[in-house]
Parts: sequence; C-alpha cells; structure tokens
Amino acid sequence: MLAEIIEKLETTTKLKQDLFNQLVAYFDNLEKTCREVASELQAAETINNLPIRIEKVNDYEFLFRIGGDVLIFMMQSNIVRIPDEAYICKTKYLKDDISLRYFGQVLIYNFLADTITYGRLEDPGYLISRLLLNRENKFFLEGDRKIVFDFPELKVNTVTKEKNRQLVEGLVLSALNNDLLAPNFHDIMMINYHQKLEHTSSMGNPQKIGFDMFAKNRENPNSQ
Repeated sequence: MLAEIIEKLETTTKLKQDLFNQLVAYFDNLEKTCREVASELQAAETINNLPIRIEKVNDYEFLFRIGGDVLIFMMQSNIVRIPDEAYICKTKYLKDDISLRYFGQVLIYNFLADTITYGRLEDPGYLISRLLLNRENKFFLEGDRKIVFDFPELKVNTVTKEKNRQLVEGLVLSALNNDLLAPNFHDIMMINYHQKLEHTSSMGNPQKIGFDMFAKNRENPNSQ
C-alpha cells in the first residue's frame, strides 16, 4: 500500500502541483493583458473621462473596472478533473491520456460597478466565462456564446498572448453590451424603511438582460 501511495504522489499529486504553478503563470499573464487593454483604452481621448482601471485584490483575484461594469477575474486554487461521463471526455484527445482531464480554473464574473463601489451585497453577478487549462497549456471556455465560439476545440486551442488579448476584449465587449433592465413599476411601489435609509439603487432588483450562455463544450466526440 505504501508503494501505491508513493506512486499516486509521483503522478497525480505532482501533476496537480505542476498544473497549479502553470495556472498561476497564466493568471499573471492574463492580468498583464488586462492592464495593457486598460492602458490603451485610457489613452483614447474620446473616453478619457470614464473610469477604466485594474484593481488587484490578491494573488487569486483582480478587477477590471470599465465604465459602469466590473469584470472580476478569479483563479481557483484547486485543480479539478473533468468527469468521465462529461461530453468533452468522449473526445479522442482526452480518451487517450487521462492526465489531460485535469484542469486549473479561472472564473470571470460581471458585476455592476456600483455594486462594488457601494457594497450592495444582494446584487447579482453573472459568470460570463469559465476557462479551464490543462497540462499541455490548452484551454477551453464555457459561457457567453459570442466569446466561446471565437475559439477552436480544446486539442488545438493552445494559450497564446494573442488569444489572451482576444479573450479579454471579448469579455469587455460582452459586459458592455449587456444592459440593465428597468425593474417593473409594481416591484418598486413599496419599499421598507431600511431600503430608504440605505438608499440602495438595487431597489427592485435591477438585473442585466442576461448572457446567451453555452455550457456544453463544442468538441466533436469523434474528433481525431
């Protein structure tokens, strides 16, 4: 049994540790790309009065404020394995090597800027995209269709600086294109005094229109 433990440590545990270190490097590069995009937007004379900036929360999270929206990038500390019954695991690429089914995760949420500024704890946020990265530095996305379909299938979707840039720009545009819906008049006819004292502009639960989400991976299970 000790030999089995050692083998597990030498294989799966080491794989997870190496993949986490790889994910940390990727997340750092993603933040740099966001800073580059933010800097270029700040330099545009026609929009130089809008709030556009990157705020680092910690090693696992940073914010991209742009106008009335905030993108929150969150790196997950745990490495996960895609279940055998998952659609993507039926591809030849993942069938041939189970170690490729382990992924590091980055979650990207969209919140209203006022939600963060005023600490409105009840306001909803939207997961625009989940990025999963494997040991071969290949990734796939789940989330907003307009972003997901800009990228090819997992086995050929290797991380590059250009793809990071395309992803960040797509995320920003997706957030900006997703407007707030005005609450129904009857939903805000009555408020309690606590809401009045807090002066929460979240009265009536204003929500975004919603993203056209695509959770199932695009890969063809018969793909070579």
